[in-house]
Amino acid sequence: MPSQLKLLISLYEEEKAQLQKMMEAALGDEEYLLAHYHSEALQRLNKTIRALKNIDDNLFDRKEFEQRRIDRLKKQIEAENLAYMKEYYIKELEDTEEKLKELNRIPQQEALTGNKTLLDESLKKLMDKKIKNLKLILKRADNLFLAFSYSGKVLKVVLPRVKQHVKKGLLFKSNINSFQGLGFRLNESETKLILALTGEKEDVLSRLKLILSKIAFEIFYCREFDNDSYIQFTDKAR
Repeated sequence: MPSQLKLLISLYEEEKAQLQKMMEAALGDEEYLLAHYHSEALQRLNKTIRALKNIDDNLFDRKEFEQRRIDRLKKQIEAENLAYMKEYYIKELEDTEEKLKELNRIPQQEALTGNKTLLDESLKKLMDKKIKNLKLILKRADNLFLAFSYSGKVLKVVLPRVKQHVKKGLLFKSNINSFQGLGFRLNESETKLILALTGEKEDVLSRLKLILSKIAFEIFYCREFDNDSYIQFTDKAR
């Protein structure tokens, strides 16, 4: 799963670069309203990327702070004419660079462990028909969950109770559109969002992990359901 997180960060970085170009082009064409929309999208994307990087590396913010200080000190050294002030900035730069080195020496915590690893294992067991009724509970109090089933080489993911979640304000039209953008479809009664993935097991699992990452970090904005989510399934032996 950590590799999926890094892939997601990479994809968002590509989207960020494209948005930046679109905003600059809109400004060049004096399309200021369009540029404003691109700017707002960039701000949301930057927040998402930052949150993902902090999950990938719990020292990311501290490292970035020290790096910004290093960049600032280098500019001050270059612009400073007074010898004693230049000497002071050089000493500050050396100390800050050492702080950053120390942070980089600290072993990085493995990202997305715990329930995510258990989910990987559970999905494999589901596809090997060792368990059934697999659910990823997102918010127990509101009965918000994803249900997984596997039959005929098709892995199905269902988010039920869509209308109830819309009424409660847990889901909005934009969320539903995002689910559909990931390949989900609304059933005729608009009560369920359904995704069907077919192919080789490893390929299906890889695609699903990326989709689940986007659900967790894009649709529901990262850690919205921290401490309220868990995995539920029934052992086939029962």
